[in-house]
Amino acid sequence: MKSPTVHELRTTFLQFFEERGHRRIPSSSLVPHGDPTLLFTTAGMVQFKPYFMGLEAPPARRMTSVQKCFRTTDIESVGDESHLTFFEMLGNFSIGEYFKPEAVEWAWAFLTGLLEIPPERLWATVYIDDEETFALWRARGLPPERILRYTAEQGNFWGPPGDSGPCGPCSELHYDFGPRPGCDPCARGACHPDVGCGRFLEIWNLVFMSLYQDADGARAPLPARNVDTGAGLERVAWVLQGARSVYETDELRGVLARVEQVSGRRYDPDGAPEVARAQRAIVDHARAIALLVADGVLPGNEGRGYVLRRVLRRAVYCGHTIGLREPFLERVIDAAIDAAVRWYAAVGEQRAFILRTAAQEESRFQSTLARGLELLEQVIEHEATGHGVRRITGREMFALYDTHGLPPELTREVAAARGYGVDDAGFEAEMAAQRARSSGEAATGSADGERERRHAALGAESEFVGYEATEARSTVIALLDASSERASRLAAGTEGALVLAATAFYPEGGGQVGDRGEIVTPSGRFRVDDTQRHGEAIVHLGAVVEGAIALGEAAESRVDPERRALTASNHTATHLLHAALRQLLGSHVRQAGSYVGPDRLRFDYTHPQAPTAEELRAIHRLVNARIRDDIARETLELPYEQAIERGAIAFFEDRYAPQVRMVEYCGSRGHGHEHSASHPAQHAGACFSRELCGGTHLHSTGQAGSLQIVSDSSIGAGLRRIEAVTGPAAEHYVEERLEIVGDLARRFKVPVEQLPARVAALEEQLAQERARLAASERRASADLATELWSRGAEEIAGVQLVVAHVAVASVEALRSLADRIRQNLGSAVVVLGAEIDGRPQLLVAATDDVVKRGVRADELVRIAAKEIGGSGGGRPQLAQAGGRDASRLDAALDAARAAARERLAGA
Repeated sequence: MKSPTVHELRTTFLQFFEERGHRRIPSSSLVPHGDPTLLFTTAGMVQFKPYFMGLEAPPARRMTSVQKCFRTTDIESVGDESHLTFFEMLGNFSIGEYFKPEAVEWAWAFLTGLLEIPPERLWATVYIDDEETFALWRARGLPPERILRYTAEQGNFWGPPGDSGPCGPCSELHYDFGPRPGCDPCARGACHPDVGCGRFLEIWNLVFMSLYQDADGARAPLPARNVDTGAGLERVAWVLQGARSVYETDELRGVLARVEQVSGRRYDPDGAPEVARAQRAIVDHARAIALLVADGVLPGNEGRGYVLRRVLRRAVYCGHTIGLREPFLERVIDAAIDAAVRWYAAVGEQRAFILRTAAQEESRFQSTLARGLELLEQVIEHEATGHGVRRITGREMFALYDTHGLPPELTREVAAARGYGVDDAGFEAEMAAQRARSSGEAATGSADGERERRHAALGAESEFVGYEATEARSTVIALLDASSERASRLAAGTEGALVLAATAFYPEGGGQVGDRGEIVTPSGRFRVDDTQRHGEAIVHLGAVVEGAIALGEAAESRVDPERRALTASNHTATHLLHAALRQLLGSHVRQAGSYVGPDRLRFDYTHPQAPTAEELRAIHRLVNARIRDDIARETLELPYEQAIERGAIAFFEDRYAPQVRMVEYCGSRGHGHEHSASHPAQHAGACFSRELCGGTHLHSTGQAGSLQIVSDSSIGAGLRRIEAVTGPAAEHYVEERLEIVGDLARRFKVPVEQLPARVAALEEQLAQERARLAASERRASADLATELWSRGAEEIAGVQLVVAHVAVASVEALRSLADRIRQNLGSAVVVLGAEIDGRPQLLVAATDDVVKRGVRADELVRIAAKEIGGSGGGRPQLAQAGGRDASRLDAALDAARAAARERLAGA
């Protein structure tokens, strides 16, 4: 099988490991489920972390997958022959089953046997003290000189993915393309993968995952020895297809052809290497944008949105470097969707939304780019008229990039054309700090994480039996005291945790809060304040309020039934709300988080703009129509693949399990039923709502009574939040609003239906009064300006200096006053101070000719601001500051006057 397509390679890999007892696992989302340590899925093992850590039971001990991944660690290198931000990872995994011998044997068999890669082209690296793996590669026929011992710094220790998590030594396989011209080690026969001349390409990585690393760097053994294989799909295809780079493999070559078309420039890595590099980067970034948006990431100013925006802007800049001045990215992304849709159908389903999102963002950046270039010119002008050092600082360079989106490459190019250097070291230092801020690899809370690990380490397993009941009988199988240490008995007044073999208490999950209530034994009563699932154990957190609780006792779990019913009502409403949003706003809408409690529901979703008032009304009407329909709930337990085929939506990109619980509201009335895969519900076709969900729900939608949307708000770029209530809370919400409306009608002495007209009339009257006040303030400002420039100006070296403590109502009025004075004086420096709303405010203005003489408004305002305990800034022509100590305002004005006199006299 010498030259398979990328699609064939995916299938071949999965089949190879399925034949060796591995269960095929679908790719998880690029947004990791339930993992706050990562912004993105960066490796195939990310979705399996809980299994490696022993926190959850895996669906199988042997698993295989083709996982979509996204990394920006080496984004500056993207555009070369091998680096990508979005890539696919071929993986086979063992959770405490096989280990090094099998992993090495199957890697070798797949690459040299099934794919027919010549063995003489392969080199192996092992961790520096890993004698066993060295011997295993020797047994495969690799000579010792092609088995290298590398350190962790050289790449032979993997993980953790984030500040904490599973990790371990690894062994890599590298493909040898042959000696490279210009490489001295190649010429001397001393080259190896760590030289980095391009001769070697890593194509396979066997991670022997046996350790867990805490956030402080300490490592401890995992519950079992595991195997995590990562093989870059695009890189293996590169080798097999005889291509010159990953970008010339069959799927990406089609996207590259579109870049050639939109740029009007042929891809020619030999004749035009810089153009080819830009074209390759556009290909990668276009595909990454398509897959990220399809998984619910939208451009923004922080977190995932910030990273997506950075990738998109880099693509636009790369287009700029090869002469593209009009929007082009949408057409390239369209080709990237064509390449991905055969394996990732959801990308095709969201094509229109992805293209619209990219087009809007690119259009905004085109104007931002122009502004960035203008600001760069101002920076250069500042350097020329200031201290005279012909270099743009790292901080200025970073500000242009981070705030205004101006790529550093363009800053360097423009600066060089003007005879200026740049502070690359300073810029890289700023970038390193930014990477740390935006990587998202923050550690989980250490206390909570430690408690969870201790609970999971109990080895206890609980069965949840509370879907149709709020009471259940069982046995106490584990007790923990307040410090999470094992206990055999908890006395009255003692806080702790309790685990039952079976319980009616729902553990927090899927946005739904944990149940509360009580657990009663023959000797005592335990108040349950919260319920959590840690590993396979359902842990009841609370305190003994009567008698004592002992290990091994019979126990009855009693859930607070009213609280459970209210929570179920709100959880059912989130399903109806999700379905309505997707039906009325578009299938791109995805759940991005939720809270489901007895008091209210909160539903976070992806959508690029605020729904209109009419759209919100339509959503509200649709949900309540389905509530009135009293649709019966159907609950099925069936294989994951079958659920997805039936059209189920996976909340939060739920982690894969072999059997899943699917909740449907499909149209039949009356009470719902539980079903299994062997006895599915009759209506397997179109449903109003069909989702994978482990929460508790109403038997029929009518039990919710009604839903009232309390608010819809933005919580970030492309992310919105709906708050709503159902049942009695919805009734109270309507009653309260009606009371408010009635009270307003009484106050305004008009019927309720005339309230809008009455409010509009009052607003018009208020606007007229504000206009009269503004006119009066303008007249007063003009009079004051005339007095200040005609009587208070001091001439220094041909420049008029005005410094005054004035009485104005707003910063806008202060700015207007300064503008009037400056316009009347011609060449001038104006320094004004005022106390506004109890706080001192300063404003400094300077005319352009004065700025050229080295007198800057931003410098003067900073000098003055120190006197009032504040800070400020702005442009050389106009700057302002605020402070805390209004009693020092005159001292601040004196300081600014002295500084201005000194600078003007020396200019």
